[in-house]
Amino acid sequence: MDFGEVFRVIRRRWKIAVSVLVLTVIAVIVVYVAWPTKYQSTAQLSLIGSSAMAAQPPNGNNPYVVVGGLAPLANILASDLSSGQAGQQLQALGMTNGFTAGVPAFAAGPFVSLTVTGHNSGSVRDSMPIVIGFAEKRLQQLQEAGSVRTPSDGLIQAVVIAPANSPQPVLKTKIELMAGVAIAGLVLLLLLSFAAEGRALRQAQRPEMLIDARAIDMLERGGEQERAPAEEEARTQ
Repeated sequence: MDFGEVFRVIRRRWKIAVSVLVLTVIAVIVVYVAWPTKYQSTAQLSLIGSSAMAAQPPNGNNPYVVVGGLAPLANILASDLSSGQAGQQLQALGMTNGFTAGVPAFAAGPFVSLTVTGHNSGSVRDSMPIVIGFAEKRLQQLQEAGSVRTPSDGLIQAVVIAPANSPQPVLKTKIELMAGVAIAGLVLLLLLSFAAEGRALRQAQRPEMLIDARAIDMLERGGEQERAPAEEEARTQ
């Protein structure tokens, strides 16, 4: 069956097709309106060398010169921020939105990406300073967790190299759901149209079958009537 035949079936069953199409459009609109839109904001931190490291003669008091060996610490910080304990601490600070932390793919330095996601753009925007401050505090706590206290000028610092952007709507999930509803409606349209077409064909064939059955029955009866006199004549002889 080619596309032309499918189109002809739908055209013949246009009442069903139009009804399903209208219901599908309404369902897609309902999903678009009812499904909450999420907003997302991202900031990026970079770890920089400590004051003591930057003060060494080859580094010229530039903390960015000594970031080459800090990538492992960036991974540790991202893992720590992604833990359940960190999530509970953020909630205690008033953070109610979703949060993720990770090292950007193909990062060329000790970078940590912080992402906040929520249903209210204002709440997402207000949550970013909380998340950034918490990440800086956790970095300090990780370095002070040892039995020997690290001097303040030996602590690795975190600076914001990409400020948090304005919360942007994240429509991927909503679009995927709308597309799924539209595809389901199209499949339903085809199924109902072909089901109606098949039922109509069966109903159209049924009178012809009845006529054929009656014709066969009449022929059989006629043959019996013709055979009866011949059999009677044969018995008399």
